[in-house]
Amino acid sequence: MTRLWFNTEECSALDIKKYQSISVHQVVSAVTINGSKAVKSIMERIKNIPADGDMMKSFGPDAESIDFIFHCANDTTQKVEIYQKRFKTPSTGFNSGKNETESRLYSDIDALLFPDYEKRILKIKNLALKFKDFSLTYLGETHSEQLPLTASWTTNRFAIKGNNNNEQIIDIASGQLLPRPYNFEIGKVGFTLLTYQTEMKDRLYPVYFQVVNRKH
Repeated sequence: MTRLWFNTEECSALDIKKYQSISVHQVVSAVTINGSKAVKSIMERIKNIPADGDMMKSFGPDAESIDFIFHCANDTTQKVEIYQKRFKTPSTGFNSGKNETESRLYSDIDALLFPDYEKRILKIKNLALKFKDFSLTYLGETHSEQLPLTASWTTNRFAIKGNNNNEQIIDIASGQLLPRPYNFEIGKVGFTLLTYQTEMKDRLYPVYFQVVNRKH
């Protein structure tokens, strides 16, 4: 019988914690995702990973360790574990071979835990991400229509706060035209916020963004 990843999907928050190692449970990075929509999206991606792992594996004391802790209805929690970039399945095994769904989700989680320039980063509403020179928060999107209806567009809003706590609000619109790169400065350093495609022409729209340091 196929096991299930989750007993319930009525979950409204997700804590993601990366530890120093499997044997040292000192948290080196952590994020909390709030909102049932964002949490359910990650749950759906986990559910697309085969739940009956066909490989049993043990790890040494220095192996990577990440916990997903889902906060669900009736004050219950559910946990999913990652070791060495592999999701431990409900069968307590791991999937052998390369699994693109698993690899892509791991990369997305790594980018949230350790946001950096050039990385493709998920847009998670109201999650403040700390970069080297500033913090960036995706504030959500709004949909607008021109009356009489001749055009419609979507605006994505971001807040950027420098180390001096000065805040910039950035609005990037898309509709009949593709969302354009947005240049901004922190101090004397220039950056570009991309929401349509990366510098390498990989797709970002509509769920990712990328920050590029223009001095490179």
